[in-house]
Amino acid sequence: GQFKNWFYSLLAMSTVLEDREPFKTVLGFATLLGEDGRPMHKSWGNAIEFNEGADKIGVDVMRWMYVRQNPSDNLLFGYHVADETRRRFHLKLWNLYNFFVTYANIDGWEPGKEGKLSSDNILDKWILSRLGQTQKEVTNFLEKFDAYSASEALEKFVDDVSLWYVRRSRERVGPAAESDKDKDAFYQTMYEVLLTLSKLLAPFTPFMSEIIYRNLTKEESVHLTDWPQKDYPVSDELISLMPLVREAAEKIHAARKEAKIPVRQPLLEALVPGEGGFSDELIEVLKDEVNVKSIKFGKGEKVTLDTKVTPELEEEAKARELIRQIQEERKNQGMNLSQQIEVSSPWLPADKNLLQRIKSKTIAVSLKEGEFKVAASR
Repeated sequence: GQFKNWFYSLLAMSTVLEDREPFKTVLGFATLLGEDGRPMHKSWGNAIEFNEGADKIGVDVMRWMYVRQNPSDNLLFGYHVADETRRRFHLKLWNLYNFFVTYANIDGWEPGKEGKLSSDNILDKWILSRLGQTQKEVTNFLEKFDAYSASEALEKFVDDVSLWYVRRSRERVGPAAESDKDKDAFYQTMYEVLLTLSKLLAPFTPFMSEIIYRNLTKEESVHLTDWPQKDYPVSDELISLMPLVREAAEKIHAARKEAKIPVRQPLLEALVPGEGGFSDELIEVLKDEVNVKSIKFGKGEKVTLDTKVTPELEEEAKARELIRQIQEERKNQGMNLSQQIEVSSPWLPADKNLLQRIKSKTIAVSLKEGEFKVAASR
């Protein structure tokens, strides 16, 4: 209907009145249907007026529902689809922004003068490579009027930031972080990621992009900035290897689950089928993710775990569990993440290094045996 009654009418009128075409390119969707797959009718209860949808769903979510739809397929529109869209993308993006702002405020980090991004951390190098790749892909797709592929590239990038980069970087920030230099590198990198993302997303989610950009920069509007064209260093090798690292991690996690060994329990060794070929830095990322002391690659069809738990490994697992319990109790009491605490516990590790690790990770000024208790330090 829109092609015959609207686009053709515009073309006919413009040709007769102005002797020129009214537009260069037209992008149209197949058919808009209710989420039950039927045409929208009030009598069927699946019709949604725009104002109602905008109020209940949110216009940024509605826009993303459209761009994430292949134009050649029918678009199923409804509240359940909107909820899934919001959960899959918008909440994930907002949680990334919230994580960055929360910890940056706790650590008192502020962006400095714009300069060359520099980091020795393999995770920062990888995500900046992905950022550069995504920036080029989105630009190229939009120049071809392919919003569907552009939005797909952006959604995959947000997944990478959320499910791997931030996941593996959580211990790099906060009062308990071990290296100030590495902490600053994370903040610089994450700030750059969010800033560029807000610009790339501006045509798709204008309101969410505006909030993120203005809050980060204090400038007037993301919609008054130039399209991002920064030349990020892109490592094709790193981009191709990191998914393989994540795949190896998934296999080891699956083997742990099959053996009913929780991730908090350290293991001595895992043998992963395949050639590997990862650098020492990537191996460290993998070891940290799966909590295994040594990872080897070789022949075989499935991951083999050394499931022998030594007394030292058992004590390390108990220390990790105690850290979790302390942090959970801190959260239950409404303490902020920088609040120093005093802790008593019926069990404490004999290893002094583990004892110091517990104090460092929980910002505990004192740790003694006794009934489990967490209290704010005076």
